[in-house]
Amino acid sequence: MKALTIWPLGIVVLLTLVLGTGAGVCKWDDEQKLDNLIQAARGGDTDAMCDLALAYYNGDGVLKDPFKAKCWIKKAHDLGENRAEKIWNRLKLWEYSGKCALGFDDHPRPENRADDRYRDPYTGMTFVWLPGKCFRMGCDDTGDERCGRDEAPEHRVCLDGFWMGEYEVTQKQWMQVMGSNPSRFKGEDLPVEQVSFQDVRTFIRKLNQVTGHRFSLPTETQWEFACRSRGRRSVFPWGREDYQPSANCGGCDSGSVRGRTAPVGSYLPNEAGIYDMGGNVREWCRDTYDPDAYKKAASENRTERTGKKKPAGKRNAGKSRVVRGGSFVDPLSASRCRARGESLSQMKSHFLGFRLSAKKLD
Repeated sequence: MKALTIWPLGIVVLLTLVLGTGAGVCKWDDEQKLDNLIQAARGGDTDAMCDLALAYYNGDGVLKDPFKAKCWIKKAHDLGENRAEKIWNRLKLWEYSGKCALGFDDHPRPENRADDRYRDPYTGMTFVWLPGKCFRMGCDDTGDERCGRDEAPEHRVCLDGFWMGEYEVTQKQWMQVMGSNPSRFKGEDLPVEQVSFQDVRTFIRKLNQVTGHRFSLPTETQWEFACRSRGRRSVFPWGREDYQPSANCGGCDSGSVRGRTAPVGSYLPNEAGIYDMGGNVREWCRDTYDPDAYKKAASENRTERTGKKKPAGKRNAGKSRVVRGGSFVDPLSASRCRARGESLSQMKSHFLGFRLSAKKLD
C-alpha cells in the first residue's frame, strides 16, 4: 500500500474547486446548513454525499474523519454519482482502512444547536451550547501578532460540543451551594472572587451532588474556543477592535464601574452569546499550567478532544493552574482570547473567579 499523502492547504482548496462543492462545503459556521447537508446525504442525495465527504476529509465544520469520507464517496459511487470516482482517486481514499458497514455514519442528529440555552433549576445558572468544531488555537507569530512565550505556536485543535456558562458564577450562586461569601466586593449579581482553585473544586463537587450533573471548570481549549465565538479568528471576545471597547478591563470603557467588579452581563456578549470573557474577573481553567504546552501539541501534531484531560490529582495539588481572560485591573492585552495566565492553585484574589462548563446537561 502506498504511503498516505498529506495535501498542502492550497491543493486542497484547488481540489475542492475542481471537484465541485454542490451545496457549498467550506467553513460551516451555520450549523443548520451542515445539518441539512447530513440529512440530504442520508436521504440518498449523491451530490450531498460528495460534499459531506469533502467536509469530513478536510475537517470543515465537522470533526476530521477520512474513514467516513471514504464511505460516503463509495456510497455515492455505487449510486452512480459521476464525480465520486474523481474524489476517490484524488484523495486516495482507498488508503483508509476499515469496511463501510451499514450505518457507518448513523450517529443521531445533534440534540443541541448553537445558541441553545439551558437553565439549571437549582442555581439559576444558564449555559450556552457550543457545537463541536476544529479551530486554530494560540498565536501564529507571523509578525502581525506579538506572541507571548507560552502562546505559540498556533496549532489545530478539535473539540466535541459542550455547554459553557453564559456568565461567571455569581456570589448568590456560590452562597447557595457553600453557605458563605468570600468575595471582597459584595453583591449577589457580582462574580464571586477570592476563591482558590481548591475552593472551586469543592464548590463543583457539592453542586454536582445536589444537581446530579457533571459540571466542571472548562479546559483552556474550551475557554479559548468560547472566547473566539466558536473558534473564529477573533483577537478579542468582541472581535478585533482593541481601542477602549465596552468591557470591564483596565484599558476598556467600563462606564460608571471603576476599580471593581461589575454585575455579570453588564456589557455586550460575544457572538456566541457569552458574557465577560474579556473583563470583570480572570477565570480559573481545569488545566495544569505548562508554558511549553503549545510547543508539545504542535510537535506531536495532536488534536485534542474535550473530556480527555487527566483529572486533577494529589500530585498536581500545589502546581499552577491556567487562568484565562482579563479582569478589571488588567491591561487590554490580557483580554486577548489567546492570552494565557497562571496562578498557584491555593491562591485567592479579588480579581479571580470562574465559570462552569459541562459536556451534557439533561
